[in-house]
Amino acid sequence: MTINQLCASRPLTCSKSQHAKRFSVIKTSIKVLCFLSLANFSFASEPQTNPVNSQISSDAVEKAPALASNTASWYQVPQSNTVTFKTAYGDVVIALHPALAPKHVARFKSLIDAGFYNEQAFYRVVDGFVAQAGSNDTHDASKFPPTLLKPINAEFTQPLNSNVNVVESKDMFAPNTGFLDGFPVGIDQSRKEMWGLHCPGVVAFARNSEKDTASTEFYIVIGQAPRHLDRNMSVVGRVLQGMDVLQKLPRGNMDRGGVLDEITQESKIKQAFVHANNATPYFLQTPHHEEYKKRANTGRNLDNPFFHDNTYGPRPIDVCYYQTKTSNKAW
Repeated sequence: MTINQLCASRPLTCSKSQHAKRFSVIKTSIKVLCFLSLANFSFASEPQTNPVNSQISSDAVEKAPALASNTASWYQVPQSNTVTFKTAYGDVVIALHPALAPKHVARFKSLIDAGFYNEQAFYRVVDGFVAQAGSNDTHDASKFPPTLLKPINAEFTQPLNSNVNVVESKDMFAPNTGFLDGFPVGIDQSRKEMWGLHCPGVVAFARNSEKDTASTEFYIVIGQAPRHLDRNMSVVGRVLQGMDVLQKLPRGNMDRGGVLDEITQESKIKQAFVHANNATPYFLQTPHHEEYKKRANTGRNLDNPFFHDNTYGPRPIDVCYYQTKTSNKAW
């Protein structure tokens, strides 16, 4: 199948081509990637962060942080699982959760610590879908340990975590949906499985068509949820701050699957780093928060003076639209 055939069908746009100035050959291996639009986010203010070298093995399996209680209203993201990507338009701050894909999260942080993403770019950006970043195989492999670049076995699903809270039991793509410490997840209680959902702001690793081929590239959903990718990609986290920054990135050439014709400073990642232990913490709201309960209830029952016709209520809610909020303080 040709690149054009693969890219002709939207909503799933797949390509791994190279810019005429920077790349001379269109690769036959294709990074799968998906793009969405923005919904129901609350963003925190600028972080107070410093680069830190956490020296994590790329194949290490990290212990997932847990809430003191799975009925708490806020989840404090550990600084060691908070990363920042600095761009020409501002900072993009991301929360990672090892329980979603432990080896991919460890690899992501190791690549950041090694400086892999510094001066790389969001080289493929499709409006209403995703922004994909990394080297597109233009990096100098001799500068990095081979273990840091080798493919990782897929982590599409994980054992069901005790901190998962079910929000919706009538989801179109999963038996149940809800949140793990504020990260949107699909839930199959009969199989004791969970997986990260492709909601706006979600971060996942790109790969070729073969399942165990993710290595260094990642994408961030910037449009409406391409949920057909659920259980088929390794999700590592979600954006805490900077969705507005991502929306400002230069868009790619749709004739080439969204790959930019020219990489400029506006597309580049100036620096990426894991937050220091003394950095300002970030918080993810959980579905136990009273504000979230009220918001979800309005979605189900249209319980608001604005609505005048609730013929078909109560109705299911889409957790990708009714996501929990982010903040740099618990309120």
